[in-house]
Amino acid sequence: MNRRQRVLEFVRPAGRVGVEIGPLARPLILREDGDILYADHLGADDLRRKYDGHPALGPEGVAGIAEVDVVLDRCSLAEALGPRGPVDYVVAAHVIEHIPDPIRWLAEAAEALKADGLVCLVVPDKRFTFDHHRPVTPTGALVAAHLNRLERPPISAIYEQIARACPVHAPAVWKGHRVDPTPYPGGGPAEALRIVREVAGTDTYVDAHCTVFTPHSFAVALAEILALGLIPFACEAFAPTLPNEDEFFVLLRKRDAWSPEARAASVPSLDAKRHHDLPPSRVSAWIRSAARARGL
Repeated sequence: MNRRQRVLEFVRPAGRVGVEIGPLARPLILREDGDILYADHLGADDLRRKYDGHPALGPEGVAGIAEVDVVLDRCSLAEALGPRGPVDYVVAAHVIEHIPDPIRWLAEAAEALKADGLVCLVVPDKRFTFDHHRPVTPTGALVAAHLNRLERPPISAIYEQIARACPVHAPAVWKGHRVDPTPYPGGGPAEALRIVREVAGTDTYVDAHCTVFTPHSFAVALAEILALGLIPFACEAFAPTLPNEDEFFVLLRKRDAWSPEARAASVPSLDAKRHHDLPPSRVSAWIRSAARARGL
């Protein structure tokens, strides 16, 4: 299944009311799939101005940006929905990594959901994206962001993204090729330091990946957050990154009545070798194959 089919299988939108956050020009839930509201931090016209010429929009460019039904302007999803909520499900593809305080964001998503409502997350796997050389985000960083009520990407995340982001070809990494750490043009530690010096202590918002995950690290952090009772969800499904792809899928179901222990137990235990470590390099695979052939 492609990514849209996987999300449709998770949320089954027919006959339900849902919200997709940040669809831009590539919504996963289409208008004909069910009663869907598109939400973003700006209205469609402002998004078209902001993303004019952005290569991620595809061949249609800004003309393909979906009309925005719900503008999230410094308010929670429930507040922005108003009388249109609560809804049956929320879909967010490549959104959570941009959120400065993911715990609060998920808690606010729960407030916008009906009983037993769903949140479907599509999360980039850092091993196969430009975050390849960044360390994963520990649970403590998520808790700190929550207690500090972060509303902007932290200076550390801005620095790390500018300093470390580099071109990555996911199929090559899956084949065992190692990624050249040379950053994108205009990036690198010196440029990162220059930019964070300019924005530190100001109200300037610099978009960055505030969190970085593998499927395994996300599952570990999620289980701990659920055990702490910080968000009222259980893990309904978890689909780790498939070969030659660069993202994984998590389905959360609102479970107010469940204990934190029961919620935490719903998170699957993933094999770190498969879902956190890099695929073996061609050289190491050749050595292992040669050793087996020699009976070693």
